[in-house]
Amino acid sequence: MDPFEYVVVLTSLIIGLGIAQILTGFADVLSNLKNTKIYLPHILFTVVIFLLLIQEWWINYQYATEIDSWTLKTVLAILAYPILLFVMARMIFPTGIRGNETDFKEYYFDQWRYIFIIGFAKVGVSIIQNIVISNATLLSLWPQFLYGAAYAAFVIFNIKQPKAHLAFQIITFLVTVGYIIINGDELMAYL
Repeated sequence: MDPFEYVVVLTSLIIGLGIAQILTGFADVLSNLKNTKIYLPHILFTVVIFLLLIQEWWINYQYATEIDSWTLKTVLAILAYPILLFVMARMIFPTGIRGNETDFKEYYFDQWRYIFIIGFAKVGVSIIQNIVISNATLLSLWPQFLYGAAYAAFVIFNIKQPKAHLAFQIITFLVTVGYIIINGDELMAYL
């Protein structure tokens, strides 16, 4: 097994755990639908995290040709993004919702600040990875800077208005899905 294969197995495990968190949360919601109040921004955010986990798994294969020297720092840098995605996937659903009444609007607004801070860190890690590993230019990463700035603005200005969160999640969802559709054959780290 070469170094890339060794690293991609660990990355795939972390990504798989994140996907399992989302699928488990979704299954719990479906099994307890009568006691669950769905909230659109939560659904959109969950779908975006799921798509980013899949995209990260796909993107990891580009590292086989981009990285010549595998060091512990490189491996930790590569693991940082999927770890942050896993944490977001874990936090997006409350634990033990099966059999309990769950209002996802209430849960979303109880957790959004923490998840957005992690989201901001995720964008920062992605920018650093794209510059250091993929040799991206700062100018080419303007969408990521904009996305990170939006996360930061929500946290710094403590934006709690449901319409603002709905707009943010709709835009994030549309950009993520649009990017995947347009660039599906050559997925690059984007969000």
